[in-house]
This record gives sequence, structure tokens and C-alpha cells, in this order.
Amino acid sequence: MKLKRFLSKSRIIDIKSTDFKGAVAELIDTLSPALLEGVDKKKVLADVMERETAISTYLGNGICMPHTRVDGLKQKYVFSVGRCPNGLIFDGADEYKQTRMLFLLLSDADVNTYLTVLSTLAKTFSAEPAINSIKEASDISKFRAAVLSAFDSGVAVLPGKIKNASGVPAISKPKLFENKLNDSIAKSALKVAKVANCSSIILQGDAFANIPDLSSYFGDMNVVVVSERSIQNIPDKWSVINVRSFSNGRFAQLRSAVMIGLTRGIFKAKDKICCIGGVGGSNQIDSIVILDIEKEFSDIFVSQKILPECVKPEVIERILDIATELSVEGREGKPVGCIFVIGDVEELKPHLKQLILNPFYGYKPEDRNVLNPFMDETVKEYSLIDGAFIIDGKGILESAGSLIHTPDFKLQLPGGLGARHAAAYAISLMADCISLVVSSSTGQITLFRKGQMMPISEKRKN
Repeated sequence: MKLKRFLSKSRIIDIKSTDFKGAVAELIDTLSPALLEGVDKKKVLADVMERETAISTYLGNGICMPHTRVDGLKQKYVFSVGRCPNGLIFDGADEYKQTRMLFLLLSDADVNTYLTVLSTLAKTFSAEPAINSIKEASDISKFRAAVLSAFDSGVAVLPGKIKNASGVPAISKPKLFENKLNDSIAKSALKVAKVANCSSIILQGDAFANIPDLSSYFGDMNVVVVSERSIQNIPDKWSVINVRSFSNGRFAQLRSAVMIGLTRGIFKAKDKICCIGGVGGSNQIDSIVILDIEKEFSDIFVSQKILPECVKPEVIERILDIATELSVEGREGKPVGCIFVIGDVEELKPHLKQLILNPFYGYKPEDRNVLNPFMDETVKEYSLIDGAFIIDGKGILESAGSLIHTPDFKLQLPGGLGARHAAAYAISLMADCISLVVSSSTGQITLFRKGQMMPISEKRKN
């Protein structure tokens, strides 16, 4: 679903107001009476400001993204965009002084893909190349053209549909390899894939500055691009899995990428995958690896129950993304260890005790959903607290700082794993859930499911 269809030139403006509320009001005023028939503009403004007061929608890089749901909106979504070169004033916060552009999102109250679209929008305008082209626009006409171009590249990935991820163009116009060695390896990869009875080909996208169109090489094969960055303009039948690399290893992303592929239904338990890649940014393929999912993953992870029935695949992806950032970056330069437990909250409650006042109590479900891009920093900040994050299958954060207490089990964990891993192991046995642990000492991410353990990343090298 292209986001551009929900934006028009008339709703891309230069903002005159110097305060945040006035700026939002100007954006709301760009909406036609037909879109807001029977809708009170003052209430829309009040709702936007209420949400902004609760959680700032400043993304960084001069971008602020206020949003709210609207009863009776005549479209599923409506966007309005404005630039404010001198920043804005709101509640004395410095971040609003740094704001240079506002992206207002209104959604019909009954739409259930609201957070997915919001996340897509955030990803699209967090990428520097896209936002730089907008910032460099010298007049309103060029500004409008740059914004519409960015929205044209933004693709919302809706539940049950696998499409290329949104964001900055990372693929040039379709072209084949200019390098003879790449050409030879790509042709060989297809032959190897057929001999090994592979169902899919994984292309390590970060090896290329601009990913070529390889349709003529791989034909009808299921091709999946794995990359840290957002990818677009690939063939429609290709898929993209965005996974951050934990290290400089050639295939450091593979394990988590395959797990995500299993939850999305891109791969099946008995599939074999031909993986081709190379050194990041080298524009050179230098490796072909055959991965047998059934042999690589334990029995529990190749079954049809890899996810609890109540857990959406996109929630696991989001938690894995946050865990990766904590593993790689830590918090304020210091290693951070934490536990995420995702599953049926009512089933989990008998095994939990709150160590601190629940910081998420009283907030609207949408404002404490991990799919909401504005929750990232909040989750990372609370990761410093002892105890676990408890998250329901839809991504709603029920609590932080929760103590896991379960009956004693005969733990069968490798040496060197401590209390966090023991707690994650135990809760995965007691309830239908997935628990994810970030080690404070090694940065390794480990997933537990029904008492079985799967390392998602390798240990951090000091």
C-alpha cells in the first residue's frame, strides 16, 4: 500500500506558526471539508495535543510526527506535511526547537493497521538520504515534489502480506552485474541451489551499495534480500527482511533473518536455503552457503508452533530489533542486560511479581505498543531496570520491572548463563510464550521457547 495516495500537494505547506499547537492547527486546516465531514477540528487538535503531551513524537533529525485516530474520517488515513525552518515552541522542550518538519497522520478509528503505517512513515523519514532531499528543497514547489517522492517510496507492510520494506531507495535502476566474478558466482549459486533442492535464495543486501535486479539469474526462485537498511524497488515477488547485523561476520544476520522468515511464512520448516553474500559495501559476492533449516534449528523452532497463537510476527520482529540495538549499542555506552517475555498475559500473570510501580500503567494501549516507533527510547530507558518486560501478543507493553518466579526446574543450561537466562528458560516452560534475553556480559541474544534455547546472535568480542 503506497502512502502517497493519502497525501496531496495542497496538504504540503510552509507553516507560519512558531508554536507547536498552532503548527498542528495549520496542518489540520489543510484538510478539505469532504474529508472531515461531521468531524470537529477542535477535537482533532485536542486529541493530537493530548497524545503529544503524553509521549513526544519527535523522531530526531528535525522530524516530528504528531498523530491521532479520528472517528468518522472519510479515508483510512490522511497525511498533512509542513516545514518550519525556525523550529517550534512547546512545553519548553529543546526537541521542538530543533523541529524543521511536521508530518501529521490522522487515521480512521476503525483501522487496525494504524501502528504499521505509523512505523512505516517513521522508517521512511528517519533515513538520511530521503530527508536530506527534502531539507535541501529551496522553495515550496521543490519541497512538495521531494515530499511526494518520499511518500511514493513508502510502502506499508500489512499483516499477511509480504512486500518490500519502505524507506530510502537502495536499489538502482534494474541492471545486471558489471563484475565478471559476481556474474559467475550468481550463475553458480543457482546451479548449487537446484542441486541442493533449495526452495529460496537469500541475498545479503548489505554487500551492495546498489542492489542489481537479479531476476534473469534466479528466475522463479523465491528470493529474499536480507539487509540492515530499508530496501525498495525490488521485483514484486521478492521479499525483504530487515535485520541489523551483530558483527562484521559474513552471515551474522542469517539466524535471526531465517527465524523472522519462518514466522512470516516466507520459509518452511523443511526448507533448504542458498545464501549468497560478501563483505559489507564491497559490491562483491564471495560466499555461497547452503542452510538446512531442519538441521540448523532445534525441533521446536521448525514446528508450526514457532510462535504462540496469540503473538503477531511483527511483534517478535520489533522486539528482536530493540534487543539488537541494546546488544550492539548498550545504553549510554554501557552494556545492558534485559528480558522480554511475549505471550498471553493472563497465562503469564501467576508467574510474575511487580518489583516497582508499573511505568506503563494507565497509558492508552497504542501509546505503549512496541510497534509504535515512539516507544523505542522508552523501552531502552526502562531496560536499565531489574526485571522483565511483559508484552502481549499484539505488542502492548503490560509492565516493566517484573520478577519472574516459577517452580524449580532442573535447568539444562550451558555454563556461564545466569539468573536472567534461568528465568527466561523457566517462564517458557510454564506458559505458552517466547522469552528473549540480552546478556549484559556478552551482548548475546538468546531466545527460549518451551524450554528450548536458541542463540540468535554470537557473543560480543571485547
